[in-house]
Amino acid sequence: MDQTPEDAEYERALAALSGLISGRQRKDSGMWSHAFEMMQSYLERLGLDKELPRLSVIHVAGTKGKGSTCAMIERMLREAGYRTGLFTSPHLIDVRERIRINGEPVDRATFLRNLWWCFNTLEEKATDDSGKPAYFRFLTLLSFKVFLEQKVDVVVLEVGLGGRLDATNCVRSPVVCGVSSLGYDHMELLGHTLPEIAREKAGIFKPGVPAFTVPQPEDALGALRDKAAAVGAPLAVVRPWEGYEGAQAVALGLAGEHQKLNAALAVALTGTWEGLAGGAAGGGLAAAKRAAEVAAGRLPAVYAAGLAAASWPGRGQIVHDVVEPLGSASCGSADSGTEAAQPAASEAQQQQQQGVPRLSFYLDGAHTAESMATCAHWFADTIGSPPAAPPAGPAAVGTAADATGAANGASEALQQPGLVTQNVLLFNCMQERDPQKLLAPLAQTLRERQVAIHHALFVPPDSTYSKLGASQEPVNLSWQHALRSVWEANGGSAGGGAAAARAVPAPAPQLPPLPAASASGAPAPAGACAGARGAVLPSLQVTLDWLRRCVREAPALRMRVLVTGSLYLVGDLLKQLQQPQGGSSGGAGSS
Repeated sequence: MDQTPEDAEYERALAALSGLISGRQRKDSGMWSHAFEMMQSYLERLGLDKELPRLSVIHVAGTKGKGSTCAMIERMLREAGYRTGLFTSPHLIDVRERIRINGEPVDRATFLRNLWWCFNTLEEKATDDSGKPAYFRFLTLLSFKVFLEQKVDVVVLEVGLGGRLDATNCVRSPVVCGVSSLGYDHMELLGHTLPEIAREKAGIFKPGVPAFTVPQPEDALGALRDKAAAVGAPLAVVRPWEGYEGAQAVALGLAGEHQKLNAALAVALTGTWEGLAGGAAGGGLAAAKRAAEVAAGRLPAVYAAGLAAASWPGRGQIVHDVVEPLGSASCGSADSGTEAAQPAASEAQQQQQQGVPRLSFYLDGAHTAESMATCAHWFADTIGSPPAAPPAGPAAVGTAADATGAANGASEALQQPGLVTQNVLLFNCMQERDPQKLLAPLAQTLRERQVAIHHALFVPPDSTYSKLGASQEPVNLSWQHALRSVWEANGGSAGGGAAAARAVPAPAPQLPPLPAASASGAPAPAGACAGARGAVLPSLQVTLDWLRRCVREAPALRMRVLVTGSLYLVGDLLKQLQQPQGGSSGGAGSS
């Protein structure tokens, strides 16, 4: 299809943004500090320094859950009738996702108009020692310009990294600040202990501006309190989610038990903002009433509705992919089926029509040790795995794999008669992370929750953080092979054992050969992956084609794919799922 002028203009804008990606490692802390100091200069060149105080800002930092918290805040305020602006990172599919108006990515025309204005103005006013800001700082400035132009009532501002030196911290007078759960991430910049990390996150606290946090480890909470006292910011730990009257009746739109912690923080921040700024923003007496309800421990009905409707793609998200079996009328390869396969294919089609999808993707961009364990619990809860058992005694050592297979097989036999279910891990992480700290808690938690992983696939993302759009660099899969080795060293491919084979409702189907690849990207030798549960595949497209082929050729097979370790991987898969399938009908649908 021919490219439209708007498409061409948008591609040109993406190329300009890609040119702002510095390529420097984040561990260059000296450059990071200097770049933050330059934010004031950039604001002045754009004429935003005088305008910025007009924005009514809720500022949120943290290691885990800050994006989900921001999404909940935005949805509650939108439900209350405010015009909202939301700035988050990273994006999954389109860079405009980072800047949202009333929950929707800013439209292309508004994005392009403001992008080129900022880009050209900064270029015209560049000095010898300072040109244009790097990528994230430019997008932060662009978001301010868009929010001011669009006259939003409130801006929900997510910190990109850390807090003290983050580009978003050029906002000097937020209405309220929040810190979500703390953990170990970006330690080369933020410090190697939780108190050090907490002090960096608390850098967003401002004199006289109320601040909230969730329960934290005692040393981290102490650091937050010390920082709050030093700057004169009143800091409070939020009440538990269950402490709100009416909370038990709310089914949160964001999946996972851990989201209750984020919801509690979101409610506290939203109620405080309404009490301090909601009236002036058009909320009137209703805003004051809701703020009083929150202070009294009651969940306003509008907040409950917003929390139930909240969504945050790529975090605890389930996407079902409809794949027609071979021999179906709508399948492009109908003549490939056999007569014997027809009854099974018919049964599988009936099950899909009755709401039993056979290829499902469980997406969570977890990328810290703590969030990997949380992700594993979410996956286990979602598929109906039993709660973790007490620690095994010496006599039980070595039986976890058998228990895993038995539990999963029995569960599936009860829930989906006629289907054999296999669980697949699709994983990648950035090379700046320690894969042992990610894969070890993932493997351990899955074992504890009796979830067998039948196939572990390690795949590079299509995109890279050094360029917008798909990467054109030659494929080098040595990192993915290293990830596979770490996974197997942690017992991740132990399998379901003999008990699993006894428990499944039917013999495991014969699957197509894995299109595995060597470190150079070349196909692995024939038979190299025979019987293997872990493999490196050369691309997401190859991986998706193989998964679809599996369920297409085995009508009694259901595959549940846990996709985690990287938001880049999650975003690229979502993009692939949006593309039409070759040789079959149907598409992706999100729940």
